[in-house]
Amino acid sequence: MPSGGVHSIGYALADAKTTIEAARYLSWRACHALDTQSPGADELAVQAKIFGSEAAVRVITDLMRVVGIDSYDHAAPFGRLLQDALALPIFDGGNMGIRRRQLHAMLMRPDYDPLTACGGA
Repeated sequence: MPSGGVHSIGYALADAKTTIEAARYLSWRACHALDTQSPGADELAVQAKIFGSEAAVRVITDLMRVVGIDSYDHAAPFGRLLQDALALPIFDGGNMGIRRRQLHAMLMRPDYDPLTACGGA
């Protein structure tokens, strides 16, 4: 019978995989919306940037907790990956500033339709 530690590792890997797939799908939807000039393309692009960049940091740090101090070993790529991922939420104006203000402005427009980005309009 597997120990609790093995279950915890499995849960961490499952959470990481789910988060990565969610970010990948949202990015794909944003790209498709831009390619087809969908009215929700701008909103999806901002959402994909915010979610994907913050998810990258979260997934890597969660997996580093599973591995422990060995995640900083040169044989493991986690330290380098984390260093790269930490730049993503602040790149191109940053999520907290420009990107969230852009999304907020979209949501505040009088003609905003919350179903446009989800394909319901």
